[in-house]
Amino acid sequence: MPNRVVYDLSGRVALVTGAGPNIGRVIAATLARAGASVLCNDVKADIAEAAARFAGEGGHNAHALAFDITDPDAVEQAVETASRAHGTIDILVNNAGVTVPKNILTVSVEEWRLVTRVIQDGAFHCSRAVAKRLIAANKPGTIVNIASTTGHRGRKNAIAYATAKGGILNFTRALAMDLAPHRIRVNSVSPTKTGASVGVIETAGARSFDEIPLGRLGEPQDHANAVLFLVSDAASFITGIDLRVDGGTLATWGTRSQPDPTAGARRA
Repeated sequence: MPNRVVYDLSGRVALVTGAGPNIGRVIAATLARAGASVLCNDVKADIAEAAARFAGEGGHNAHALAFDITDPDAVEQAVETASRAHGTIDILVNNAGVTVPKNILTVSVEEWRLVTRVIQDGAFHCSRAVAKRLIAANKPGTIVNIASTTGHRGRKNAIAYATAKGGILNFTRALAMDLAPHRIRVNSVSPTKTGASVGVIETAGARSFDEIPLGRLGEPQDHANAVLFLVSDAASFITGIDLRVDGGTLATWGTRSQPDPTAGARRA
């Protein structure tokens, strides 16, 4: 009989940034269902509170934590306050993101800075605040950064987002090396198109998935399951990797959208 892996996060404290829409709130709910005490972050208090209600359905332990991840002082204060109230944060999911669908000629300097500030600076500030307290408490921990298939390849009209997510991939590797001596594991997850667009709760109209070999969009639960695995003891010997949860998108290019070169060929 095969072993059944049960992910038990009882006694763990998790912070999920950008826990409001789409992937973030399902990650928060999944960690809560596994027994973690989950802190649901958003810059807007009402969105953080809605995420906490969603994650806490069924009596699970979830709390709202509204703060601006781009402000290092606000991050330090929020993490310190939360640690005193709930215990040292030993799971961090850097999920918050924003995108501006413009190219190098149309994106403004302010828009460029917004995207890189939320995605890269936010991950830096949160990771440092959490890691410092874990090290001071002599506790192990784990950090998961949400990257993107867009971070692995060029994509038109996504100059800021592609750059920021590409940076997250190497930030993950470098951070893993910095924190390995302190028993803090760091990995990333790369989603493909999933549900609504980044930062949107509901999507208007169907999104194309022609380039996804498995023939469907991602579901938030697909990525939440990957995060759950990476923060669990089942992944205790895994650090510095990117787990692609992309339906095969990065295994090739445009598989389903390209013409079949053998179509119409005659048998000799």
